[in-house]
Amino acid sequence: MPIQGASGVIDYEAELKSIKSNGMDKTHGKENDISYKTEDLQEVEIQFGELVLDKNEFKTNRDIVNKIVDSSDDPTMQVWTVRSVFIGGGLAIFGGVLQCMFYFKPQTILVSGVFLMLIAHVFGELWYKFVPSKGWLRYINPGPWNKKELTFATIMAGSASSCALAIEVLAVQKLWYNSSINAGIGIFITFSSQLIGYSLVGLGLKKALLYPSEMFYPNSIPLVTTIHALHNNKEKTKKQLKVFYWCFLAMFLYEIIPEWIFPWLIGISIPCLAAPKSSVVSRIFGGTNGNEGLGLLSFCFDWNYIASTSSPLTIPLTATVNNLIGYFLCIIVFCGVYYGNVWKSKNFPFLSQSLFYEDSAPGSYHVYNQTAILTDNVLDEDKLAENGIPYMTGTYAVYLIATNLSVGATITHMLLFNRKELAPAFYWFTELKNYLRNIKSVFTLETLKFWKNFDKDPRLNSDGVLPDVYNDAHMRAMLRYKEVPTWWYAVTFILSFIVALVCLYEAESGLPWYMLIFAMVLSYPLTLFLGGLVAIFGFGGTQMQTVVQMIGGFSMPKPSPLANMYFTLFGYNSVGQAFALLNDLQLGYYVKLPPRDTFAAQMIGTVIGAIFNYIMMNSIVDSQFDLLKDIEATSVIWSGQNVQQYNTQGIAWGALAKEMFTIGKTYYMVPLALVVGLGLPLPFYLGHRLRPTWGFDNVKTPLLVWYIGWLCVGVNSSITTFFIAAFISQFYLRKYKPVYFQKYNYIVAAALIGGCQVAIFILSFTIFGAGGPNTTHNFPRWWGNLNGATGINENFDHCLFTNKG
Repeated sequence: MPIQGASGVIDYEAELKSIKSNGMDKTHGKENDISYKTEDLQEVEIQFGELVLDKNEFKTNRDIVNKIVDSSDDPTMQVWTVRSVFIGGGLAIFGGVLQCMFYFKPQTILVSGVFLMLIAHVFGELWYKFVPSKGWLRYINPGPWNKKELTFATIMAGSASSCALAIEVLAVQKLWYNSSINAGIGIFITFSSQLIGYSLVGLGLKKALLYPSEMFYPNSIPLVTTIHALHNNKEKTKKQLKVFYWCFLAMFLYEIIPEWIFPWLIGISIPCLAAPKSSVVSRIFGGTNGNEGLGLLSFCFDWNYIASTSSPLTIPLTATVNNLIGYFLCIIVFCGVYYGNVWKSKNFPFLSQSLFYEDSAPGSYHVYNQTAILTDNVLDEDKLAENGIPYMTGTYAVYLIATNLSVGATITHMLLFNRKELAPAFYWFTELKNYLRNIKSVFTLETLKFWKNFDKDPRLNSDGVLPDVYNDAHMRAMLRYKEVPTWWYAVTFILSFIVALVCLYEAESGLPWYMLIFAMVLSYPLTLFLGGLVAIFGFGGTQMQTVVQMIGGFSMPKPSPLANMYFTLFGYNSVGQAFALLNDLQLGYYVKLPPRDTFAAQMIGTVIGAIFNYIMMNSIVDSQFDLLKDIEATSVIWSGQNVQQYNTQGIAWGALAKEMFTIGKTYYMVPLALVVGLGLPLPFYLGHRLRPTWGFDNVKTPLLVWYIGWLCVGVNSSITTFFIAAFISQFYLRKYKPVYFQKYNYIVAAALIGGCQVAIFILSFTIFGAGGPNTTHNFPRWWGNLNGATGINENFDHCLFTNKG
């Protein structure tokens, strides 16, 4: 529709077609100064109206990256300012202390990036408005708080705001193994285990998991779009910010209702209301309480549970469809295993993560005493014979099988469907092969001057050209900034390895040096292949911890729970840290933060986090030693549930792996699933090659099979609402309302997450007991708030409570 502008009539639909066909920027008139950037078509809203985007405007990941995320950059923006370091460092201390505290609380809460970003933004704006800026004070307050300062502070705070897995290991060692490690060793173990993960990224993985446009990290988009909206031209982002603030406020005020006043809203289940005394209905349709049921056809109205792992508004449609198929298969398989009494499933709870004695029976479950089979922290064969081999629930066994199937399928799937993106990760192998072929040329004077390659840009190929797989607006803008040299990561890796090796022997971990090397070698391919799922689909579902624990259990020279925990620390925690660094690097790329500044923010945050994680852990364990070991403790302030569970897993996998999972044993299919999983993508790849238009490439076997074990733990009543929200966002809006999708989808996602988490944070300290004594205030018991303050075993959705025993 033609619209009258200051310089004449402009037909926007015609203009859009012209821009797309010409592939060049256009500017109309000096008064209007309307600029279109063809590579991303960033700005939909113009002073005259809105452009109409095509129905299928967002087909690929590259479309999302180019058309939704702002690619503009101002190289003059300061990053290293007193306030950015002060705010980032202060929030790093706050986040590190808070997350470690929550690890030892009855209710575990994650400190999210959106939460930290909003706090940093408020403090940054207050600093700009109230701190004087005249004279020498201009160094303290150099001007308006900018988005690069905000991103720098957020990354620094986020790097510290996790309870490192090393803290769990050290707490277990102190509580159950009577081993007190000095502060220096504890801090260095924590620090080195995290830095090894960061080093993996720089040693080749950035080329595969960061630079390609397909690797767009969908879970980071809400944070990125919010940062841009807060700091870009306020006239252009006025509507977005208005929507953000209203959605944030609405979610903040609303969240108190399902969380405290009316928890029935966590899962409205019509079948539960119709048959409140049926155990079958409870297992299939219930789901508002932990380990209650599968939550089929339950409707959840609590965003804290709907977006508990990731926002449904950000996950790509292909991933969601595979998720949905896996979800229905999960229900079928779980019910088939339980009611078919596979692995004696009926003798144990429907859903549970504990181990049980074989003589358990319905309504009389006997939890396995795992410490009774150890002598000096090593498996005692005589005690094992006396206690017998433990059993697990059938549904948890399915989860372990599905996880291993997913890990195996991931390797094959990524090699078949994404080998172009992954190929750069193996550049070192090609280099080594070339050296060996031309061994004589390796020792020439020129090749021995290795330092000349220190500043070689890894983003460019040997001809100094940006490869097509990397070529998007963001990468082109980032080429003006120097990349972090590979040798920085190499030095970090070597120092971390030396520190880890020394600390392991000083800590009397029982982990041999060669097993440490094996754990670190194992973490490289896990990061490469599973990182692709995180980067492309936002899928962090594959919980590799059990896989690494299992491999460690089979590989250890003698069964040792503590040694297995340390093996898991360096084989699994390193992978998680690599994912965190990649997310932060991608955030930096989207905001145009120089890579070396991102690296520095990560290092500073990690050091702060390691120090304060250890200090808090040591203080809490010393003051609450007996309570943390008590499995029946009723304190509303502190809880040892997480550290107890980690100790249980260490014993199960470290001491009993060969007794439970080898060929001929009850659960031999668990490790075998790794091998079977390797072949799962092959039929779909062959089908895609034979019939490219039939959609075989849309079957993502790693996602699909993992979701077959999805519902083994937690609150499952949110699943139906999750899928409804996901399809509205990624199907209806993305395909039929691309303008609204572009402008509001990710900003709303950030607002809902932020409002929800700020509300939960405040409620935790004022109502739910995290603030200390006398801060627990249960809402009076009524029909919509069962199990409020009575201690009676009831479910919020009125389904039968079945986990008695």
